Amino acid sequence: MNDPESPDSSSAAERQSFIGLYTSPEGIRAIDGQVKVKILDMLERKDMAFEELVAMSGRAKSTVSVHLRDLTDNGLVGARPDPVDGRKKIFYLNSLYLAGADSGLQGWFDINRYIRKELPCHGNPAVLYRFMLSSIRLTLLSRGITIDPILHLAGLSAGQSLYPCVKAIDLDDLVGNTGKVWTDNSLGTIELENHDPLTLKITDCFECSDLPVLGKPACSFDSGILVSIFSSFYGQQARVVETNCYSMGDNFCRFEIREKNGP
Repeated sequence: MNDPESPDSSSAAERQSFIGLYTSPEGIRAIDGQVKVKILDMLERKDMAFEELVAMSGRAKSTVSVHLRDLTDNGLVGARPDPVDGRKKIFYLNSLYLAGADSGLQGWFDINRYIRKELPCHGNPAVLYRFMLSSIRLTLLSRGITIDPILHLAGLSAGQSLYPCVKAIDLDDLVGNTGKVWTDNSLGTIELENHDPLTLKITDCFECSDLPVLGKPACSFDSGILVSIFSSFYGQQARVVETNCYSMGDNFCRFEIREKNGP
């Protein structure tokens, strides 16, 4: 049900209308303003020294300093001494991104074109559950609200519960067991495309195939599940990157899975 129309391609961190919701030991904070959101976005990717934050933000040192101090005072950003130069600090994200709201995206698609008008009253319950999930996401998206980070967290928890159902000693068996769970429950079809890097292709994806084209990956729940499953298998934190998605205009979703400390 994808549509060629997609929202403005400019990043959310650069739109004045964007507000990010973050949680930290100090509580939950709503953060707006281009510079603050940009700093948090950069620190979510990796820890950085002040000079690197300035260079990557494209802002003056004084501007970055003011916003960084505010974020630190609110408990969203932490700092530790630079191991190379004790006179400097390394800043890190001390919070978790939960959701975002962007008034600029309100009404960018017609929700009535995407929510199904007819459903089978009897049959596979997976069809009904899939409809419910897509209806919730579509309604939020139509109001300019994204909950991808929360979906990812939910996926992490779900993956821990699912792992005993797919657990295997051999990697191919693990992928096969996971694919069987997906097929048996009408979640989509999983195909092993490559071993290095481990690449999975999912068609008829339950999470995103009913969404409009967003111009970016949308399978946050699936990604969280895969992170949990393969982290348990490897015995260390895995990382999952979605390279293709229905919400990017593709006819499938593709995930690359690596050990976090691997290449």
